[in-house]
Amino acid sequence: MTKICYSQDINLFIKDIKEERHLEQEDSFIELTSIIKGIKVNNLNQVKIKEITTAVDDNGNILKKMESFFGDDYSSSNQLKIKLEAPSRKSSKISSLEGVIKYFSPSESNGSKIIITNLLDNYNKNLLRKKHSDIKLTLIDKEALQKLKEEDEKEYNKQIEKLKKEGGLGEELAETVGAFKQFFEGFSNFGSKESLSFYIEDKKDEIVEIFIYNGEGKKMNYGSSRMGKNKLTINLREKVASNWKIEVLIENEKSLKEYKFNLINIILP
Repeated sequence: MTKICYSQDINLFIKDIKEERHLEQEDSFIELTSIIKGIKVNNLNQVKIKEITTAVDDNGNILKKMESFFGDDYSSSNQLKIKLEAPSRKSSKISSLEGVIKYFSPSESNGSKIIITNLLDNYNKNLLRKKHSDIKLTLIDKEALQKLKEEDEKEYNKQIEKLKKEGGLGEELAETVGAFKQFFEGFSNFGSKESLSFYIEDKKDEIVEIFIYNGEGKKMNYGSSRMGKNKLTINLREKVASNWKIEVLIENEKSLKEYKFNLINIILP
């Protein structure tokens, strides 16, 4: 179970409030920029808003949480944005704002940072097969499969069948070779020239981030594309080499803490 901490362990301050009104009330919102004090926040200790449990204005109206423009992913900054439905124009303050902050501290020692070396030797394999039985992260050799398809359709079909049997793919795809072929062929439709393509099966959304590093330890990620919940392509700054490595950050019990917060009487602009 994730460790639950209480508001006295951290301090949350509201730094700024942005209000945006539209003709349709459901499109109007306020965005609160908060500052976290009391815990270390950096690349190794990240934070995000897990949930807003209460948000009520001084007229008793409940303000629903809205997703931020850039999503609600983990941040290495101690500033967090909280986006809520806009209160009525008659409201002068948010009477109560309560929620939970997730605090993620990945490391190899607590099992939430997994490093895969010898990248080129791990194509068409589930990279997490020895670590997580309930998560699949298969590095797909997209170029080799595409070339094989063009040159030898029969051998291509054999390779797809082999991947299916060896468990590099999972239950979320239909149990037919044709469906697997269609899945792989879809990879050729997105991503840059230099890229890595992955099949992901992560029902609990525990994978936080995937980083690619070259032999000198420089991060090679150059944006990414997601197609549905199973396909991910990470664009690269350079052509991949054998001494590159993949670093996967995954939430687990040892890497997570949760902090409850409660703010009152937040004056609106």
